[in-house]
Amino acid sequence: MKLFLLMGLFCINALTPTFAYKDIKTDLNSGLLPVEAAKNAHDNDENSAQVVQELVDNNVDVVKAVQTVAKEWSTCDDTYASVRKAVQISPDRADEIVAAVATIRGCQCNAQSFWARSRLEQRLRPRIQRALVEISSSCSCASAGIEAAIEIVPSQAEDMIDAIIVAKNRAARTADSIGQIGVIPENKFWGDSQVKTKDTNLIRNTDICKGDHDEHDDFEPAQTWGSHTNSSTNPVFVANKKLGQHELICKQEDDEDDEEEENKDEKLIISQYIEGSGNNQALELYNGSNKRIDLLLNNYQLEIFFHGYEFPGEVIQLKGIVQPQTTFVVSDANAAADITSVANQKVNGLIFKGADAVVLKAGINNNPCECSVSTVASAINGIDKDSNGEEPVSQTKQDFIKRIEQHYENTNIQTTIIDSIGQILVKDGNNDKEDLPIVEDKTLRRIENVCKGDRIEMDEFVINKEWQTHSTDDFSDSGNYAKQDCMASRKDLLLSEFIEGTDNNAMIELYNGTDRPIDFNNEKYFLEIYNDDDEDPDQKIYLKGQINNDGVFVISHDDADDALKDKSQQTSGKLDLENARAVVLKKVVLPAYQSCYADIATWLIENDRKTIAYTPSPTRDPGTGPTSDDDPRDGDDGGELASPN
Repeated sequence: MKLFLLMGLFCINALTPTFAYKDIKTDLNSGLLPVEAAKNAHDNDENSAQVVQELVDNNVDVVKAVQTVAKEWSTCDDTYASVRKAVQISPDRADEIVAAVATIRGCQCNAQSFWARSRLEQRLRPRIQRALVEISSSCSCASAGIEAAIEIVPSQAEDMIDAIIVAKNRAARTADSIGQIGVIPENKFWGDSQVKTKDTNLIRNTDICKGDHDEHDDFEPAQTWGSHTNSSTNPVFVANKKLGQHELICKQEDDEDDEEEENKDEKLIISQYIEGSGNNQALELYNGSNKRIDLLLNNYQLEIFFHGYEFPGEVIQLKGIVQPQTTFVVSDANAAADITSVANQKVNGLIFKGADAVVLKAGINNNPCECSVSTVASAINGIDKDSNGEEPVSQTKQDFIKRIEQHYENTNIQTTIIDSIGQILVKDGNNDKEDLPIVEDKTLRRIENVCKGDRIEMDEFVINKEWQTHSTDDFSDSGNYAKQDCMASRKDLLLSEFIEGTDNNAMIELYNGTDRPIDFNNEKYFLEIYNDDDEDPDQKIYLKGQINNDGVFVISHDDADDALKDKSQQTSGKLDLENARAVVLKKVVLPAYQSCYADIATWLIENDRKTIAYTPSPTRDPGTGPTSDDDPRDGDDGGELASPN
């Protein structure tokens, strides 16, 4: 009888049709998460780059799409191809894309697989000398990502390098968290129908005054959160439903012995979580301490962990001041007006959809940035990839390497370039570009929709791209730069007005487009003015005083007209702009990144920049690297990967 039943079940199963794989859209419409749909596509041998496109076409954010595909496919070629496709789709978000991929470990890339991929894609002999750095497993994703992205948007190199360094050198400790990283919740969200992380607004309970410092523990939202649909008549909870408003009713704590030592002083918590339709994502933070919190100086970061991954998909550097017992709202840049109108910081990367975890971190991580050198080396390697390796290093690549050297100059003060005006030329005997002053007998004012500084001080300076010209000595509008509402994730202190000036009426205006006031006594900014000698600045002026966010700071010459000096916050006898070829605004970098800058600067100094080369890693990818007797650093010895040229 049992045998008969078993045979019957076998026949039924044999007759039951198996549902063939259709496409990404069908899987997503059936309720699968992007990670599950991507796995199905991978199991059915779909093309990695095409899957990125299909995910984006079906309303999956491009950053989430590329990280999901790069993790599922994991080969070096597929990581490279998926990043390249994602940057083609959203070139303005290249920094977020490469940073999301950089946090993945194990892309199976090493020097030899880079060699093979370059051979396969370009059908050209690789450069005899590539990047003088061994790609470890922890850096391979970052290297593959930035080399792919830089082919599409070489002008965003510095932004991408900085984004990868931040992503790889994350803040030291957890201040608060929502969800559980590394886990996909059973219902595709945490909680139940009453209090859940999907399609809802969650408000922190009024007696919750500490953050959840363990993002790995089980998460039950009902224990510390209430839903906006909660019928509670508690007037404080009702008032807290309004975004940008929060109040706590905390019991006095006499003993914090059971609190982790490193977290006991953390008073910034996530007080509201909005997971709405479309781009309506927002987080409200609350400062329960008696001290103002500078989010940037204390290195506060938001980390978004996509659907069950143990590495972040977005690392968002928070910027701004949170006063005691007040809130700070972070929203998606494309959220509805009722959300963005109260937002203190708007970003592209606030992407959470119920099954994703959110972690608020803070503090300085003093560990060296292990991938900083390989990231820069891969960026350099990505310039002029269409070169056949037999020609001399192009002027474009030489200029780029010089820019990288200046960006990470190895001095006692580690600095980074924030903005520039004009052009610094590399004088190496091969440069025949005309060395011209920034402007003659004109006043320049920055166009008001500019949010990011020009960090490439060696590129061609085209005035009408970001500047408007006015008559000589026209300082009638100085000190009145219009307030902007920039949607860009990166917002800088900008050079907003330049007056060459006659009779010492020289002036430079700066606009604080960041999310926070800047005190030049605490944060060191300085101007470098380049005249006839382009290798080194003729003048260096450190800024003094402070500038509010959306505020203006004017520095003029000591002997300028009184009408101009009356508008100035600083004067200097060094401000001679008559023959200025370039003005560069630099900043002394935060301690969090000094080790990264030092690593890069040391590498640049110790090695000849004209013979940049990859050193193969001890392990190689089977079937993708060269044979043991075909060293990737020498010429092509033939074989199936040989160039047809």
